Formats: sequence, structure tokens, C-alpha cells
Amino acid sequence: MTNLADYVFHNVPAQLSPLEEFLDPFTRAELAEIAPTPGGRFLDLGAGGGSVTRMLSEIAGESGTVAAIDQDAHMVAPGPNVSIHTQDLSTGEPLPVEGPFDLVHARLLTHHLENRVEFVHQLAGSLKPGGWLLLGEFVRSAPKVVSAPSEKHAEAFVRVLDGLYDVMTARHTHGAWGHEVHATMLDAGLTDVRTQWHYQSWTGGGHGCRLFENNVSQKRDAMIEAGFDAADIDLFLASMHDPAMVVRSHEFVSIRGRRG
Repeated sequence: MTNLADYVFHNVPAQLSPLEEFLDPFTRAELAEIAPTPGGRFLDLGAGGGSVTRMLSEIAGESGTVAAIDQDAHMVAPGPNVSIHTQDLSTGEPLPVEGPFDLVHARLLTHHLENRVEFVHQLAGSLKPGGWLLLGEFVRSAPKVVSAPSEKHAEAFVRVLDGLYDVMTARHTHGAWGHEVHATMLDAGLTDVRTQWHYQSWTGGGHGCRLFENNVSQKRDAMIEAGFDAADIDLFLASMHDPAMVVRSHEFVSIRGRRG
């Protein structure tokens, strides 16, 4: 089984803070609709910076619990109802906590796993009757420039972002997986399955372009090794600070299903 350390981004504030600014509103909206009750048992997989763990901790209250699991959990804040576990979820080893759970959440995790289909079935089976599985993934889509300082900047953005996606795919991520989760949840026996797709514009200097910058910065060496032009990459990185650069965000897919 491929080790996550071979291809995921590092859990650092420059990566996770922009991610949370972009994704947390979508996750909060999903949780508001699901409306898990205080006192529940919640599981947050790939907890990252811990923002969703904190959301779940607030919902769980004094009588509930949240288990947070990540290969690198150093940014997850402890709490009286939070247990933090360090585990590489790509290994296929049993989870350090057992169900049943009222809600299981994983964001930007399952597309990295070679056993992603079996893992979703496993998570579905860990739910209590009436419990929810909530997954969120980025999916690969064609890079889109809304406005740019020049055609050169626009062309570099498209080439570099496509290059980033190619490098990620070569390192065992599955760029279309988010579009397959809905059917996988149905196959796992979940009901009330629903998918939502999210895009928005990102402007140079804002949180989204800071995320693009960090993504590419972390994979710069791998991209150059794969044959991508360093000058293109450097122009891309500089443009992510230019307010004249406006691009389409990553495509985020949020999928939820309930155990009957």
C-alpha cells in the first residue's frame, strides 16, 4: 500500500488555513442540515488543522465524544471531549477507535487511498442506524482563468495547474473520485445520498490563490523532475499575489449519506 507521505501535502498553516477558509462554510452548512445531536459519537478522519474536529466538539457537548485521526495530527487542538489519534489511513490497518458512530466525516482524504471503495463501505458499516457519513473531495477539472495581467500569465496558470494535477495523479491520487462517491455510498447501502458541487472565483492575494501557491510550492521539485518548466512555475507563483489575476477555484464535491 502506498504511503501517504509519498504524495500528500504537508499539514502546515500555509496549506491548511486557506483550505479551512474555503471549505469550512460548506462543511458547516452540511452539518447544520444533518443536525447531529449533542451527546453523539463523532469521527473526524484526516483531521488536518482540526477545524471540523472543533465544530463536532461543539456539537457533541459534554456528554458526547469526537475522535480525530490523521497521519500528522499536531495541529488538532485537544479538548475534554476530543481524543486525538495518529495513524496513516492508507495502510488498511483497523481504526484506533471502534463504532458505531452518529457521524463520520472525512475531507480531502479518500481520493488518496488505493482502497477507497472498500474504505467507504467500512465507514458506512461503522454508523449507527440513522447515522451520517459526510465526505468532501477536490476533483480534477480544467483550469479556468477569469482575468489575468497578460496572456502569458493565463497560459502559465493553465500549464502549471494541469502539471500539478498530473503529478498528483502519478502519485496515486484519483482526480475523478469525488464524482464516484455518490454511487459508492449507494452501493454501501446508505440512503438519502446527496452530492453538492462548489466553485468560486479566487483573486490573487486571497486565501484561494494562497492555497494554489502552497500546493505548487510543495510540489515544485516533483514537477520540475517530471519535466515542467521552472520559469512557468515561478511566474505562476508570483501571479498568485497579483490582484489582477482572477481564476476559478478547485472544484469541491460534498457527499453525504445516511444509514437506514
